[in-house]
Amino acid sequence: MFKHSTQTCFTVLLLGWFFQSCAPSIPKQAEQYETTPIITVAENQESVHILYPGPLNQNNQALVDNALKNALEGFIFNNVSESIKDDSLILLIVNYIHNKIPENTRFYSISDFSFYNDTVKIKYELNVQFIDHFVAPALEQYGFPGEKPIFPLFTQNHEPPKVEAIKNLKLLIPCNNVELPKRALLLPNAPREYRNGIHRGIDFVVNWGTPVKAVAEGIVIRADHHFKEVEPEFRQLLLAEAKQLGHTPSDVFEHILVGQSVYIDHGFDLISGFRAVSIYAHLSHINPEIKPGSSVSAGHQIGLSGNSGTEPSTLGTRKGAHLHWELILQDAGGEYYLGQGVKSDSLYKLFKQVFRD
Repeated sequence: MFKHSTQTCFTVLLLGWFFQSCAPSIPKQAEQYETTPIITVAENQESVHILYPGPLNQNNQALVDNALKNALEGFIFNNVSESIKDDSLILLIVNYIHNKIPENTRFYSISDFSFYNDTVKIKYELNVQFIDHFVAPALEQYGFPGEKPIFPLFTQNHEPPKVEAIKNLKLLIPCNNVELPKRALLLPNAPREYRNGIHRGIDFVVNWGTPVKAVAEGIVIRADHHFKEVEPEFRQLLLAEAKQLGHTPSDVFEHILVGQSVYIDHGFDLISGFRAVSIYAHLSHINPEIKPGSSVSAGHQIGLSGNSGTEPSTLGTRKGAHLHWELILQDAGGEYYLGQGVKSDSLYKLFKQVFRD
């Protein structure tokens, strides 16, 4: 993922040749020297020691570059692992950090260089402060969700839902014979790099055309019967704007990325003091009777799963079909999503209590 600049290493080669040419001549044995470098990486990945047991050989530079790249990736992985407990999230955030670091950037600098006869020893030190410039913002945005204050999606005058109230919530799983996902990648608070945002719901892994039902009784407030998929170039343009903004604009999320969707207003009955709205996104079909203003009961089929709003859908394929479901909670202070601020290792337990068979 990283293209390490070889300028520094070539400079070392030139210095090595210069110093060797000035050193006293020592008779060499007839046999060939073993010139493959011996590479040792510190446990914390912050330093890499290179030992050339023979004359410096430019052909071995690829081995050195690869060792430095792997050490850097290990350093970033270890730092992310301290705050993220789920492997799928770790890899996602590590990739996010990788994409933020410019190519051909120097990560390691030479802190020690010595030689004796034809043996050259080089020590590289990681510029930790420079790398932290990329790691820290990613962890600030995506790491330690359970230790961050809960801010509403809109205003700052707020009082977040109490955990006790959420635990008393009882909902139906929106698809029959589907397990609640355990991977943090499919649950709230997971990063979504492609749109510079955070996942607010649950991705239920289901096949295209799986029946989708209401999780509780309520009144339909949105049903996209006449939804038409956008062109892939237009979708990419909007995502580029989201990247420039540093977050997902509400209009792009609500009108493009969720695809064909149904929104159901559950009023203030699910959680005391909060209006609850459930969202069923990426549908391929909506039942004809599901219209704004119509009432639905818990378990009422509202449509079929699909992949609308996703990149594969804009390309005319059915790849990546799933049901994205989320629950928005509103009070006078603002909006929140169910699972917001909950630690990754506690999310599954929370939703297991919320959803009943």
